[in-house]
Amino acid sequence: MRRALLVLGLLAVPAGVRAQAGPDSTGPLIQIIRARWHVYVTNQLQLSPDQSAKLQATEDKFDGMRRPIQRRQVEIARALNAQLQPGVAADNDRVTKLLAEQQENRGKLQDLDRQQEAEMAGYLTPVQRVRYQRQRELFRQRVQRILEGRPGRLRRGLR
Repeated sequence: MRRALLVLGLLAVPAGVRAQAGPDSTGPLIQIIRARWHVYVTNQLQLSPDQSAKLQATEDKFDGMRRPIQRRQVEIARALNAQLQPGVAADNDRVTKLLAEQQENRGKLQDLDRQQEAEMAGYLTPVQRVRYQRQRELFRQRVQRILEGRPGRLRRGLR
């Protein structure tokens, strides 16, 4: 559970995403990562103080909306895994409902991404928005490598 919350927090950071770690000790780590991400992105995108503040507010806003959906996605994945245990007959109706909810949540997350992009278009230039998206994707890839046991260089760029 702790690892799942940390993953949610780490994946949420670039998107503004967002991390309420719960009662365990990952909360301070996530806050540090979020702060470093914001400084890094502000420098990489060469944001003005006004742009930086607006980006932080946008990330915070959309992270808050993403968190419950992402948590539910983790729960759905667990429920699907439970249905697919070897030697246990899966409940097709339950799997169908879980798959439908999983798809619906993916759509919700995509909608939030589009809404966030539209909001950022109000204060970031097109070049800054593209750079933001690329930095966010690179960060997600680094987190994925860590989760797969290939640390790579998460700290590069977030120092």
